[in-house]
Amino acid sequence: MDVTNAVRYWEEWDVLFPTMQKMKAEGNKVPQFCFWSFNGPAITVVQDLYEKVYKAGKYKDLWFYWDGKPLLLYNGTPSVDANGQGIKHPNPNYDPAAKTDPNHPHYGDPDYTEENYLDYTREVKDFFTLRTMWWGYYEWAGKRFIGTEDNWSFGYDLGNDKVAAMNPDDLVSRHLGQKEEAAVTPAQHPSSLVGKSWSREKGEPELNDQDLPVPTLVPWLGKTVEHPEGYGIYFQERWDEALHADPQFLYINDWNEWTAGKYQPGDGKTTHFMRRDSPYFFVDQYNAEFNRCIQPMKGGYTDNYYMQMAQNIRRYKGARPIPELKGKSSIKIDGDFSDWKETDVEYRDTIGDTFHRNHKGYGGLVYVNDSGRNDIVTSKVAVGDSSIYFLAETNAPLTAHTDANWMLLLLDADKDINTGWHGYDYLVNKTVTDDKKTTLMKYDKEQKENPWQKVADLTYRYNGNQMEVEIPRDILALQGTSFSFDFHWCDNPADLVDPISLCVNGDSAPNRRFNYRCIWSE
Repeated sequence: MDVTNAVRYWEEWDVLFPTMQKMKAEGNKVPQFCFWSFNGPAITVVQDLYEKVYKAGKYKDLWFYWDGKPLLLYNGTPSVDANGQGIKHPNPNYDPAAKTDPNHPHYGDPDYTEENYLDYTREVKDFFTLRTMWWGYYEWAGKRFIGTEDNWSFGYDLGNDKVAAMNPDDLVSRHLGQKEEAAVTPAQHPSSLVGKSWSREKGEPELNDQDLPVPTLVPWLGKTVEHPEGYGIYFQERWDEALHADPQFLYINDWNEWTAGKYQPGDGKTTHFMRRDSPYFFVDQYNAEFNRCIQPMKGGYTDNYYMQMAQNIRRYKGARPIPELKGKSSIKIDGDFSDWKETDVEYRDTIGDTFHRNHKGYGGLVYVNDSGRNDIVTSKVAVGDSSIYFLAETNAPLTAHTDANWMLLLLDADKDINTGWHGYDYLVNKTVTDDKKTTLMKYDKEQKENPWQKVADLTYRYNGNQMEVEIPRDILALQGTSFSFDFHWCDNPADLVDPISLCVNGDSAPNRRFNYRCIWSE
């Protein structure tokens, strides 16, 4: 939780943390939290957080532990911050009597005798695992900083010649001499002119009249592309370096920093910004090239950075093997569902992600989305002699099959992104005939007006919160004694323009552009 500017968001946390606990109780995986303090009266801020959250034992099941204790990211030299020196840290526990009265329970204890804290309290030092974290400068507070003992970075100052000249492994912070933490960011600050398309070899590309990069070479593609800001050139370079270093901890910065602060020098002066004299500047985010955000955006490069992050986290942490489905089953499509109990491979999705939205944004804008309908939570696959069977289960009883875009099942039978509709070759339930019969459609790119063409009628049933459907194996070309394919459930997308259509409205299982993979052998 970012409190680096000394602002505590108590009202927001009192909503966020109980919501996380509720999600956890529902069976969802949720993150754990720690706090990060730095600027302003950091000692006072930390003491406040310690007393109101940690000492009080609030949200204990959500605390993030590191090295056996709750982690606190802080300013190890609190007399110096990003705004200067001489910061005072008011002590809310100050008691003059503690300095003069020998009978006072805290007599002589500097945690109580000083009107302003001179250091973090003994309680804080004993309770937390402490790490300083700030931008990866070569020097900070008069000392070498980046890559040193217990000094973590939230990004690297690669616009600085000394930092850029360092071996990537030497950027990694140490603890007891061992590599502990590396930072991975999609870019740096706009003022450093290190954007999302910057690379060590080429630097920042030439910018057009909108301060966006001109067509640029993407190294791993080996070709020059339009809108290189969508390809994560800087991001992947940092990932590759971090994966090679393989420290104990990666700090990824940041998820959401979309609020753009525009600043002016004042008095009619200009400042150097974007390779020109400018009457204004932006510090953290400016445009699609100069921001450090990973959160998916509307339009532009959509969720590219999220998918890139997920891919690289898997490379860093590893991933469980895909469960394999073995043997044949005989499923009767009758709406009873009891014959599915013997199928133990289950594909899961987030519970509760059809929650309706109605919330204020900036400038009078209100975000409204009430498209959440059937919350898909689990699904199964079974294979018989001549058919493949699918089961979907929702968190509440299914709505009527007459609803638009109801319980769509997309199939990538050949696991080839270059065939079908963005890889999906078949679609179930685009047209539902009645409560017992639905359709299977195949994508035909030659049919420009109506590319989804019917290839078969299918038998299906739904009852309560479950639905099952049977598809002939020969139609899908999934024959033999073993095969694999990908599939994706969704409900109530507004349209089927591209895979992002599955991410914005209704529900999608699995989330966003991911697929489930069924691996079967006889």
